Amino acid sequence: MTTNNIIHVYFILLPNTVLLDAIGPAEAFQYANRFVDNGTQFKLHFIGPQAEIDNSLGLNLQVSPLPEYIEPNSWIISPGMAGQEIDLDTQNAQMVVNWLAQQAQYIGRYISVCSGALLYAKAGLLNGRDCTTHHMHIEELQLAAPNANVLANRLLVADEPFYSCAGVTSGIDLAMYIIQHTLGENCACQVARHMVLFSRRGPNDPSQSPWLENRNHFHQGVHRIQDAIQLDPSRQWTIEDLANKANCSPRHLVRLFKENTGITTREYLYKLRLSLAMQLLQSSSLPIEDIAEQCGFNDPRQFRRIWARQYTAPPSAYRTSAASYS
Repeated sequence: MTTNNIIHVYFILLPNTVLLDAIGPAEAFQYANRFVDNGTQFKLHFIGPQAEIDNSLGLNLQVSPLPEYIEPNSWIISPGMAGQEIDLDTQNAQMVVNWLAQQAQYIGRYISVCSGALLYAKAGLLNGRDCTTHHMHIEELQLAAPNANVLANRLLVADEPFYSCAGVTSGIDLAMYIIQHTLGENCACQVARHMVLFSRRGPNDPSQSPWLENRNHFHQGVHRIQDAIQLDPSRQWTIEDLANKANCSPRHLVRLFKENTGITTREYLYKLRLSLAMQLLQSSSLPIEDIAEQCGFNDPRQFRRIWARQYTAPPSAYRTSAASYS
């Protein structure tokens, strides 16, 4: 194997790193080394501004110092750090920012997981770029990179040579996306099977589950309505049915639900039905007509119309992307 077949991947570990942000993608790249058929191999490096790095789990981790030289076209991965607010006005962070500037001509890809995007923002690398991060840090990233196009509720964003994702387990999704586009579908399929990944998620997927959204309130009656809908989203619910769950009049229910969730009962129901439809698209070969019926839509035409309100890509795009993992 020649050095031309090696892709050097540098994980930058700052204090308080979230380990899954780093280890998840690292394991995916290591698995890819087993199944690639063109001789390409990932060589992983774990580096940082200090030899011993504190982390989210309190493990004793030793990393290599920031190297004076990296190989041309190396990939840099910036994992996230624990905490609601990330302090990058530190000596360690500035050391990494300076190092990134020194190595710029040798870096082929910039990859961030979760709040790791903030490091690239501090280095001034995200100007004019599409990017994302964990939903807790969206505003923080926009403030740090005012000229970037920060996309909320996106699982991952690819804006060559920058790749970013929402964080935690989505770091694995991002690694899988990169493996697929670098080493091919067959390699990605083998990695997914051996890592026991249920399905591959991509740039079109939201970062937040519709089953968890719109529930950040304390009204127990509205929670009962949401529980009932979640148990059977394909049912043809009426306002009267739902009002009985909340022990109120239909008119009062309409006001209560919108006031506490921010959306109407119909919008909430459609969100869950679309989520069910996406699961069926990714895990079955059922025709669109059957999926629409099973999820409670009146007909395929209504399903496609409501789908288009939520997603830019058609249902077939999700089926195609999932097929390589079956």
